[in-house]
Amino acid sequence: MTQRRRRSRNRGNKAKAQRLIGWLVSYQNDEMGESHEIRSGRTLISSKNGLDGKVIEINEQSIAAPHSAMSASQQHQLVLQDIFSPSGTFLQRSSDKEEQKVDGPIEVHHGDWIRVGEETKFQVCLIDAPHRV
Repeated sequence: MTQRRRRSRNRGNKAKAQRLIGWLVSYQNDEMGESHEIRSGRTLISSKNGLDGKVIEINEQSIAAPHSAMSASQQHQLVLQDIFSPSGTFLQRSSDKEEQKVDGPIEVHHGDWIRVGEETKFQVCLIDAPHRV
């Protein structure tokens, strides 16, 4: 398996508080798990870190720059969208065995799996919103 480097970066306005919504967790490079925070607002998944805003950087040949985007609301709703990436973004519901290609904005739920590119998979771990503020 190819070694990949992953980093989460927040380059947005740090003065504006963003609610913690949950995490994306991968077990590919670390069997104990590697997590990336999901905070309210937009987060990009990309092969490059020179983008504005929150970016989860993945060093894999099949990942575009940017590859996909997630939008998280303060009410803990998470929407995923592919950004015309050549290798696609895929969603596997926690209750399904099959992946579906993400062709437009789609709501993601706790326990679902997201695959970007050929190899990178994340499990979605969402926090239950305190009274869904």
